[in-house]
Amino acid sequence: MAEPRDRAATPRPGWLSLGLLMVMALALAWAVQEAAWLEQMDYLVPVVLWAVAAGALLGWLGWSIVVALPLAAIVGAGIVIWAVGGEYHPELDQVGRAFALRDEAVEWTITVLRTGYPAEMSPYAIGLGALGWATTFMAGFTVYRHHRVLDAIILLGIALLTNMSATFTDLFGYLLLFVSAAMLLWLRAALVEREGNWRRRRVNEEGEVPAAIMRSGILFAAGSILMAWLLTGVAVAAPLTGAWRSLDGVWDGVRDEFEGVFGSLENPQSRITGTSFGSSFTVFGEWRSSDTEALVLHASRPLYLRTATYDTYTGRGWERTDGPSRDVPAGEPLFGETTPERPTRAEAVRVERIGVELRQTIGRNLFTAGSPIRVFAPSVVHESAGLPVLGGIESGSPIRTGEAYEIGTAISQATEEELRGAGEAYPDAVRALYLDDAGVTDRVAALAREITEGSDTPYDRAKALARYLRGSEFTYDITGLDVPGNADLVDTFLFAENGKRGYCQHYASAMAMMARSLGIPARVAVGFAPGERIEAGQYLHREANAHAWVEIYFPGYGWEIFEATKSINPQFVRARGEAGDNPGPAGPGVDPLLMIDDWRTYGENPLDALPSADLVDGAIDPETEEEVTPARGADEARINNAL
Repeated sequence: MAEPRDRAATPRPGWLSLGLLMVMALALAWAVQEAAWLEQMDYLVPVVLWAVAAGALLGWLGWSIVVALPLAAIVGAGIVIWAVGGEYHPELDQVGRAFALRDEAVEWTITVLRTGYPAEMSPYAIGLGALGWATTFMAGFTVYRHHRVLDAIILLGIALLTNMSATFTDLFGYLLLFVSAAMLLWLRAALVEREGNWRRRRVNEEGEVPAAIMRSGILFAAGSILMAWLLTGVAVAAPLTGAWRSLDGVWDGVRDEFEGVFGSLENPQSRITGTSFGSSFTVFGEWRSSDTEALVLHASRPLYLRTATYDTYTGRGWERTDGPSRDVPAGEPLFGETTPERPTRAEAVRVERIGVELRQTIGRNLFTAGSPIRVFAPSVVHESAGLPVLGGIESGSPIRTGEAYEIGTAISQATEEELRGAGEAYPDAVRALYLDDAGVTDRVAALAREITEGSDTPYDRAKALARYLRGSEFTYDITGLDVPGNADLVDTFLFAENGKRGYCQHYASAMAMMARSLGIPARVAVGFAPGERIEAGQYLHREANAHAWVEIYFPGYGWEIFEATKSINPQFVRARGEAGDNPGPAGPGVDPLLMIDDWRTYGENPLDALPSADLVDGAIDPETEEEVTPARGADEARINNAL
């Protein structure tokens, strides 16, 4: 009778398997905590431990999944709410915590549905807790009910790798812990299966045999893990590293698609949070920023850094018209044909080499200044509507923190008199994309005419619009304003009772649409406003410098920046010029900036002055046109979580 009792008290997988499952669950929970998705995440460890125990218990009891899953959902909901409530509202009793979490969940849902950035963090905590419970419960239930150890390892492994792929925080140690426990669990399951076969065949194995098999398995597991660690420091790991880094594009898409959901999570090491510049934006909610360092610019003076432009006003924000994307090899012209993006009056620009070093990863966005001519790293150009205009520019490969790249660009030196004489002979691409004023209401158009009355040229009208929006009637406010469901953003901003207050996206939208109503080509650009000087020729841009502004097109001179947001110092002033210096409208002529082939004459190498010594993958030296491969030590071959 002793043997049946022993078998009833000891489940087939054994208690060691339960301990190994808990180690794997802890590795997952600790990795999620280390990724710092939220500031308060201590609740996660008890949640996953209770989940593994519950899954093992219900599996051991042999209950059907039809009964076990609903019961587990009820118990899990109670434990998650208990754990999250205790951490987020320790001052309340249990009932008060439940009601507080309910109220925050309702507020969070309302804000997200209104496409805003929710301030409540507890719903994120509940969501992570629920995912942690479901994943680890199913792992325990699968092992103890169906004895499928591999399924449990795969389930928990996918969760761990998903977390690792979504962050730049190094979580390799937690992966090693997980793999160690997983291999031992697999070995333990194989040993249990073999012992069962021996019993069925009435084979009397010696007591030392299972122990010897276990010792051999442990040595094999340790050797495999050591080999994996060593391989991450040699060239054989490079293909896996490239494949891992290719996931950046996936997470960039998630971030752009669900910006309103994840925008409140402030984690600079995350691939789905932080500063985002996508193919569209909607003006809503609160403007969120921080003093986190974003990038360093090496240039002769502070500059606006653009990464995307928008041509289509939606009534609530802006979009880039869909069009093809082109891969541009390092050092090649971004546009090999005539384009409005490149000024044709070479005497009105200063050609310069600038360098940019990333202090945090911002997707694959490349940041350029002025009228970019060439990027000395592989790039991808997004052309709005298939026309030769710069809708956006990205790196051809993922960019990690600390990497840098160089740009050859034309910085405008045009004077006010030159821009006044530029005329209105706009190229076809500019007319097609940047004059659409279909979304302008009658009173917005009337206000634009009133503001610019007496202004004779597009330049003077644009200057008057910017001056009006920077006037004393307007207030910079990061909370913005509420726009009714059927109302227009610009109209509400300019005329609502609580209007004339907002942040850069409000001001840029208002100026762009008022300019278009006057027949002036305008677009909204996003990137970073000029940064702070940290030493000669170096400027630090923080997340707080993330910005949207207006660009106005002038024939022959290209796109010129007009700052309409009163809180922003543009850090440049256009020279007035002399009336006699006005050369008049530009003719078709040649494209002189396309003819530059020797960049050594345009200043010193800006990358020599940047703190970083690493270049992005595939970058070339503009002086030799040879690819530069930064030397990296063995311990740098593993990039963040890439093996």
